[in-house]
Amino acid sequence: MADVMGWPPSASGEDKASLWSWKRRDEGDCRSRRDRRGRYGFRHRGPSGNAFIDRGHATFRAIKYAPFPVVGALAGMAFGGGCEILLHCSAIQAHAEASIGLVETKIGVVPGWGGCKEMLIRQYALTAAPHGPVAPAIAAFNLIASARVSGSAFEARNLGLLRVTDGITMNRDRLLADAKRKALDLVPGYSAPERPKIALAGLSGAPAIRNLLDSEVIAGRATAHDRVVGIALIDTLTGGVSADPLKPVGEDEITAMEKRAFIALCGTPGTVARVKHMLATGKPLRN
Repeated sequence: MADVMGWPPSASGEDKASLWSWKRRDEGDCRSRRDRRGRYGFRHRGPSGNAFIDRGHATFRAIKYAPFPVVGALAGMAFGGGCEILLHCSAIQAHAEASIGLVETKIGVVPGWGGCKEMLIRQYALTAAPHGPVAPAIAAFNLIASARVSGSAFEARNLGLLRVTDGITMNRDRLLADAKRKALDLVPGYSAPERPKIALAGLSGAPAIRNLLDSEVIAGRATAHDRVVGIALIDTLTGGVSADPLKPVGEDEITAMEKRAFIALCGTPGTVARVKHMLATGKPLRN
């Protein structure tokens, strides 16, 4: 799939260097600026950032809705974009000691390739009935905002990153064989999954999650820029205060919100500082 899309066939995580390169290429058209209240906004007219995200969405959508099963074989680590690839697979076969997580908030962005949408869908399946859309949004927010990484495949299953139908292989040397067997088992009668409709929490959920975020800031467990990123994540997972829980939306609406949040955050000084620091040191910046 990577070769078909023109991507290098390696990467299994968020490509921070590429993110920064398109930000710099569009420097004349991507401006971080303050409004009269001192808040940072973002104006994007260049093609690179949009193409970067759209290409990922198109690829992962093709994986999820392929007319044949796509099985992800996970050994080692899958963070950021690598995790998002797996979330779109028909099934996952993971080594027992594999580590997986959506870590994008560490560099000041939200998952931009369907990670927010897929975690919301998974948490909705786990926690929705009879509690409505607020509980899934809170669960997805807690997982993504904390950039939590599983210590094992079993923990990933408890977190909702793996489904109960996904397999776990104890012997790493057996992983590819087990993944192949899972793919072949799925072939008879396989059809692409139906496109879901998702109820967003809207006004019933966004303020509640903001209160949780603000309490973390007051307690010193979250920083000022954590709050900026967190608010963007809340709006993505709940649809903001204008969303109507009685009018479910499709996946495209949520990925569009992901894209807007991702690009907007890339224009903030806090995210720029985090990306630069990560590229220079390999460690996250707490700002």
